[in-house]
Amino acid sequence: MPIEGFDYKAFAKSLSEQVGPALPPDIADADKQYIINIVFNFCYMAGEALANDTTLNFNAEQASIVTQFIGEWAFHKSIDIIRSNIDPQFRDGILQKIAFTIFEIAKTAIIKNMTQGDMIAVVEHHVKKAYTEALDELKSKGILNEEQVNEALSHSNIDEMAKAQAQVQMQEQNPADTPASNDSNAYIQQSNDSKILKLATFAIVLKHLPPDKRQGLLNKFSPQDAAILADYASMDDLENKLDKGLVAKCLNEIKKNLPEPRKINKGRIYDRIYKIVKNSNISKISNMMIRERIFVKEFVSSAGKQTKKVNIPARIADIICNHIEEKLSR
Repeated sequence: MPIEGFDYKAFAKSLSEQVGPALPPDIADADKQYIINIVFNFCYMAGEALANDTTLNFNAEQASIVTQFIGEWAFHKSIDIIRSNIDPQFRDGILQKIAFTIFEIAKTAIIKNMTQGDMIAVVEHHVKKAYTEALDELKSKGILNEEQVNEALSHSNIDEMAKAQAQVQMQEQNPADTPASNDSNAYIQQSNDSKILKLATFAIVLKHLPPDKRQGLLNKFSPQDAAILADYASMDDLENKLDKGLVAKCLNEIKKNLPEPRKINKGRIYDRIYKIVKNSNISKISNMMIRERIFVKEFVSSAGKQTKKVNIPARIADIICNHIEEKLSR
């Protein structure tokens, strides 16, 4: 049964029509048409497969997310491959491997109810992995050498576009709306786009903190960076002035660089999971555990009996507790 409200043919056409104006000027006309065709074909096939899969029960929005991921990455990696001067006869094979990977990973991410930021991050991780594996496979067959593989891996159109977009967004801010001093503006000009975007993203976090905690964090930055953070944190509607996809990507990078807590008390974690299981609907927890891995099921099961026999790292146990609490609160 078709997905209500999901016209995959029209959606594939719409996505492919957006490709032309966004293509870089250094791409030859024949290659531009190739990219437009690839985006249309991959999105059409992905949309058709989703629409015909009766086991997924996706709605129109979820099907569109998977299809759009494929279209966007087909666009970016096509450009990377073309700029790498890889022989045209091998382009389709590389892109098909990437598209199939996205199709499976994005579906799984939706089924697991991942947040938008996590979904973007996990898809990007697996795209890079699939791209590297495809290049290594060509290298193992003697089609590419080490230098050519490194050249192909050095190109990243999505990062180039992100930097360009961040720069445009920052420059388009009305000076009257941006309380930055002349010194701050000069410092911004000397900083790279990626750093400024990260500062602006971190300022979104600062806006939601109590004044004392906000100032405590600002004190840990250099005076120049602290001034920029304070400026952006005081800006009205900052969240809507930055691209949400770029913000999600920056938040994930910031998260990766945060120091891990020094120690988690394992005994307290077991007490915590015991209380969660004891005070919750057993049927609901059982349904949650159906798709989970064996060690997670064993951990939750042992908690219900107030035993401490399942040996897993405290950090993992803490994550599981957080995950279950979040699910139960919905």
